Amino acid sequence: MGRPRLYLDTAAAAPLRPEAAAAMERVLATLHGNPSSPHAEGRAAKDALEDARSRAAAALGCRPREVIFTSSGTEAANLGVRGAALARAAVGHRVLLSAVEHPCVLEAAKALAPAGFQLALVPVDEQGRVDAQVFLDAATPDTALACLMLANHETGNVYPVATVAEGLRRQRIPLLVDASLAFGRLPVRLAELGADLLVLSGHKLGGPKGSGALIVRRPTRVEPLLVGGLQEERLRAGTENLAAAVGLAAALEACQREQASAAQRLEAGVSAFLDALAALAGWRRLGDPTRALPGLVTLELDGVEGEAVMINMDLAGCAVATGSTCALGGTDVSPSLLAMGLSARRAASTIRVSPGPDATQDALVGGAHALRAAVERLRSLARR
Repeated sequence: MGRPRLYLDTAAAAPLRPEAAAAMERVLATLHGNPSSPHAEGRAAKDALEDARSRAAAALGCRPREVIFTSSGTEAANLGVRGAALARAAVGHRVLLSAVEHPCVLEAAKALAPAGFQLALVPVDEQGRVDAQVFLDAATPDTALACLMLANHETGNVYPVATVAEGLRRQRIPLLVDASLAFGRLPVRLAELGADLLVLSGHKLGGPKGSGALIVRRPTRVEPLLVGGLQEERLRAGTENLAAAVGLAAALEACQREQASAAQRLEAGVSAFLDALAALAGWRRLGDPTRALPGLVTLELDGVEGEAVMINMDLAGCAVATGSTCALGGTDVSPSLLAMGLSARRAASTIRVSPGPDATQDALVGGAHALRAAVERLRSLARR
């Protein structure tokens, strides 16, 4: 038998947690009713849904009725960005956000253009950092909504959300925070962050694909994007995906319970990986290592294409990424890296490494050796 594969792309999708899988299996095997139906089977499904909502709320430090289950983080971001901005159209038609937001937030904001909304992008420095005071100085009385992610999906930079939230609150501007990649790696509690809207993606934290949530802190107003039924506080019509909601809640609980120990293992693993990579010339870590999300690094590799490195690593049994799967699903270069001042060529010479907490240091050292071999081979071919 060959060596087991090394999965270093949990930022794109984390393995399904056993707790989530077990919870979903129980629901799929025993609960067949529609949660909106009044008969016994429907009531049993409704009880399970509301139990999942309460457990998710406890993990996030919010009220159960503030948890809106969605089909993904992307849907949650669209509902939060577009719904909150439209609800405050009487205040103004300006959406303020950092230049490095995830595409699901950035594109949702762009989609408001037909309704007369304009985007205001707060720049970042060469390390991709957002200055809290610069962000707050960009807020104006006609700002309907502000968006600042908790941690960047490519550099891993952690942003000053709590400071920004406090300043925006004085101006009565709601703040949407995308915490999709941060949960399980950082402590995430709604009150401590000060967010008015919080976006979560199930498959980023070990929940099922096709699950997500938008936390709507009361009394924040949101206009629904899907209409029809009265489900999810009238904000998302349609029969709920009970199995996905239950799986997400189980994953949230597990993440919250294990967050501190997982972060410690991730930091130690990434340190071992980078130490083992020291013998390779011509690479650098992007972002601010002093304010970095545990377990995520993006590396710029001189003289090679990130896609070629990814393919070679895949052949060697290691899964890495060339950036955000949402941003780079086509041919476009990462907007986050361009916002940091990288040229298109430099941005295309990057890979993202994001192990899970179960990856051993020995395995990560092996991954670093595989990366060194792949880069040196590609550079050798380029010289011929």
